[in-house]
Amino acid sequence: MYLFETARSRGVQFESAFVTGVDVRNGHVNGVKLSSGEHIDSPIFINAAGPFLKEVRQLLDVELPVHTELHLKAAIKDPLCVVGREAPLLIWSDAQYLPWEAEEREALAEDESARWLTEMFPSGAHTLPEGAGDTILMLWEYQTKSMDPVDSPPMDEQYPEIALRGLAAMLPRMKEYFARMPRPQLDGGYYTKTRENRPLVGPLPVDGAYVIGAVSGYGIMSACGVGDLLAAQVTGGAVPSYASAFELSRYDDPEYRKRLENWGENGQL
Repeated sequence: MYLFETARSRGVQFESAFVTGVDVRNGHVNGVKLSSGEHIDSPIFINAAGPFLKEVRQLLDVELPVHTELHLKAAIKDPLCVVGREAPLLIWSDAQYLPWEAEEREALAEDESARWLTEMFPSGAHTLPEGAGDTILMLWEYQTKSMDPVDSPPMDEQYPEIALRGLAAMLPRMKEYFARMPRPQLDGGYYTKTRENRPLVGPLPVDGAYVIGAVSGYGIMSACGVGDLLAAQVTGGAVPSYASAFELSRYDDPEYRKRLENWGENGQL
């Protein structure tokens, strides 16, 4: 909001409408059409549509190699102070089995639809304190789901308990909540990603068109950096040597495409 209000104070005008078309003439961006019927003349168009990058790219008929993954999070009160209020982001980096009692494990194993709860879970359970009260966030993408974005993403009602049990490997006192977990608040959204989990920042094949996005789960951390990079490209300023590593044109390089086949770990939680 600070950046937004600062931009407005310096003359940026915010228009709330859907972009229904991009006016391209002789290979150059000439403006945009809005759902209000208005046409805004502009030699620049930036696709910054987050999870809807692929939908907006259709306005320019430019392919973007991105997909969206559903990621959930659960917030609970932590009256027992299992996670200290000054704690940093805490991450468990080992795969694990969920801690069930012997009878629970046996019952789950006998149920075909629930047997997966007794199998090995991936690494990445993490938590951190939230706000000034006693709330903590629990996050663990143990089932990566690639899907097209919708306004109300589907929620996994088992998520809070699974995340809680997964965090007990790192924070054993989480077990004190097994019998009676505080009422969770479940929420979720989409990570927009390229295959190798690098962002897309830079010009598109249509003159005057740019993209900024696919910043996955590190958007807040990278937003100012990728914004500054794109601003330099749009205005013709000096760009750093690594700029080409984030441009769409990187996929035109046969060597880069070959590297993608064996990219390995992408660092995603």
